[in-house]
Amino acid sequence: MERDAILPLILKDEKGTIVDVLLESEKGHRKSIEQRIIWHVHKDTGRLLPYREQTPFKEILKKSGWYEALLFPNQDTPAKPAEEPEGMAEVREPSGGDTLARLARVIRQRRINLPEGSYTTHLFTSGEEKIRKKTGEEAVELILARDPGEIVYEAADLIYHMLVLLESLGIDYTAVLGELDKRSR
Repeated sequence: MERDAILPLILKDEKGTIVDVLLESEKGHRKSIEQRIIWHVHKDTGRLLPYREQTPFKEILKKSGWYEALLFPNQDTPAKPAEEPEGMAEVREPSGGDTLARLARVIRQRRINLPEGSYTTHLFTSGEEKIRKKTGEEAVELILARDPGEIVYEAADLIYHMLVLLESLGIDYTAVLGELDKRSR
């Protein structure tokens, strides 16, 4: 199995001053763009983790041989970037079924419209086997997660990829909810 190249990730403030240097992979870069928070490769464990309380950023770019992220002037200021990320919008108030329904609608629209630059589009155009593989990878990452915050992020990744898989197979996610409902009686 080919591993992502691990490259430096340089974090800069609004003045261009380097505030931290981390490690980054292509997967971490994509995940950062999707979730609009910094994800990095932990130098000791090699695991992909969110950076310091889910640090948001203005932009993150892949340069020649490194990644570079421009952070917001005050990390306490925007709890949410002004623009929603493509594909996976942040849920402000967890609402169970409403959240799943909204996410399933977004995924269905991505499958229909295949907007350029969307990670969901990338999955659909890569095919069912790629989607199955990514769903399996996310399941393993959830199993390996230990920190409660990391467990929540990995569980969300697994649910997202599961919804993409169901959509690619033409299975409505409500069939899964129906099965869960039967089991809870």
